[in-house]
Amino acid sequence: MFIFVAFEKTVGNKKSLCVYKMNKTAIILFADLPEFEARAKSFSGFSSQKVTRKISSVLTQHFYQLAKQTTATTFLVDTFHQNGNGFGERIANAFADIYAKGFENVICIGNDCPALSLSQLQDAISQTEKGKVVLGPSQDGGAYLIGIPKNKFDKNGFSAIKWQTKQAFRNLIGLFKALNSSVFKSPVLKDIDSEKDLYSYFKENLLVKVLLDIINKLKPKNTLYLHISFLRLTLSQTFPPRGPPTVSHSF
Repeated sequence: MFIFVAFEKTVGNKKSLCVYKMNKTAIILFADLPEFEARAKSFSGFSSQKVTRKISSVLTQHFYQLAKQTTATTFLVDTFHQNGNGFGERIANAFADIYAKGFENVICIGNDCPALSLSQLQDAISQTEKGKVVLGPSQDGGAYLIGIPKNKFDKNGFSAIKWQTKQAFRNLIGLFKALNSSVFKSPVLKDIDSEKDLYSYFKENLLVKVLLDIINKLKPKNTLYLHISFLRLTLSQTFPPRGPPTVSHSF
């Protein structure tokens, strides 16, 4: 769980050997800043992007605090700290940069899968420290978690994955199979890419209190819109419309 690092320290004319311990596993929270994420996603029907920015900010804070509760060291790699031309190059560079700091295992998560629990994240740390690659598949064919021991990391192959497509997870499995790496699969979870995805989480009571707090702090027009959308979705899932359109739940 720890790496012991020794270095020489000079105080006056005396030199001494200092030893300190550091975690051998790091978690990367790889996420765009809210203002950038709002340009690519929409969690509401408003062109102002205000709702999306606020929700993005809350989700990032949630996952950062979640990662901080584990035994790993946490790094937030936001938009301004990502280096590379495409997504594949940026995420591959993020892994390489953390390995260069002396970490033996790196686990990468995003800010878009509220179903990810502390126990699942800690389990991923345990598996990578056993030398296994850990992959968490999302329902849309991507991956919400990727854990790779340093000796299993192929930067070129990793950056060449068809990221942000339905083939991403399948590509990752193929990459590590070609490298003869043992892969531990986490449960399939749903991530959030749109307004529809967001409201499906209300049904499961995940982050509801936090997100509703955001809704209540927004200006009345946005508040009304979100409460109506939430109510519409909840009713449609709980009481599916039957009979003629006149008795369907609509607002």
